[in-house]
Amino acid sequence: MEWNLYIYIMKNLNFQPSKSKSDFHKNYKLHDLAEWHGKNLLLQWGLEFKKFGDDKRYEKVWEKGKDKPDCIVYYNNKSLLIDWKSKHKSEWIVNKRAVDSYEQWSMKLNIPAAIVFFVFNEQNNLIDRRVAFLSKHSYFQSERKQWDKNFTIEFITDLPPFTKTNLLAYLL
Repeated sequence: MEWNLYIYIMKNLNFQPSKSKSDFHKNYKLHDLAEWHGKNLLLQWGLEFKKFGDDKRYEKVWEKGKDKPDCIVYYNNKSLLIDWKSKHKSEWIVNKRAVDSYEQWSMKLNIPAAIVFFVFNEQNNLIDRRVAFLSKHSYFQSERKQWDKNFTIEFITDLPPFTKTNLLAYLL
């Protein structure tokens, strides 16, 4: 079904999409850049990993609450779920539904979960990278919904840089 017709039908059903198709796909371009940097670092550090979550950017209906971290990292019989996040600002904010889902996967698989933030400037050059270990770093929920109609969480503590040393120190 053509996207404009899809939007027309959804609006007539009183369903207001919070993002246009172009806004939605624009977010993924930056995510792809973060994922590339993240996987590249894992390879450089000699860490094994495999894909975990599926890319749902082209699905017409994306069921909320079914988020999965992007990959699983393995080291010395230890594992870690990782989700890549890209930002243009040094704000450690994530959709609450995603964090809730990552924590559920963490409990279900008995594997800790982390969110790795990559910060890019306006030219999409990498300027910072941080890691939030969900079982270690405190966060709070926003009181209001964001522009995309989602509640978010924000990490309270200053997050450490995403380095091999910090990653392995947490795993071991």
